[in-house]
Amino acid sequence: MAPWGRFYASWGFAVVVTNTGPLDLPDLRGSKLVAAIDELKAENAGSGPLAGKLAGRYGTSGYSMGGGGTTLASAKDPTYRSSVGLAAWGPDGSKVKVPTLFLCSDSDTVAGCGFSQTAYDAMGATPKMLIEIPGANHFAWFGPDAAGRGTSGAYALAFQKVFLEGDERWRPLLLGPATQGSVVTNIQ
Repeated sequence: MAPWGRFYASWGFAVVVTNTGPLDLPDLRGSKLVAAIDELKAENAGSGPLAGKLAGRYGTSGYSMGGGGTTLASAKDPTYRSSVGLAAWGPDGSKVKVPTLFLCSDSDTVAGCGFSQTAYDAMGATPKMLIEIPGANHFAWFGPDAAGRGTSGAYALAFQKVFLEGDERWRPLLLGPATQGSVVTNIQ
């Protein structure tokens, strides 16, 4: 997921990319995301090079089992400002109160849109968005310009800008007509 980290960083986000093993299920990945954010909070509060330099706004993003983990991390800490799940495998939206974007594909036979749709439906009135990008297989999410010829990166960035940073100038990009795929949202 390093390309996503570089992408977010190029737009001004402080980014941590966690390492996981192939058998780390969403609950473990969610715990690693929470631990990474806790470490950032400690660094911001400490006396090291990041002391006082972070804005105090935190969000998560993850792919596949990490996409499931991002919803679990958001359920553990409702103070997060955003969550983005790419081809989320096993997401659980039932306790999520954090604004969440799901990106999925009709061609994904590993973590199809059914996973994301179930989590989306369980989230109630929480600000949420589900984008189905046609033709992207499960391994098409390794860069922000890969799935849907940049659709995934454009929506993920706009979502993070609006919900993580609070920059409303990006909201029209979220709410405009999709260049590819279909969009379901309760965001206004």
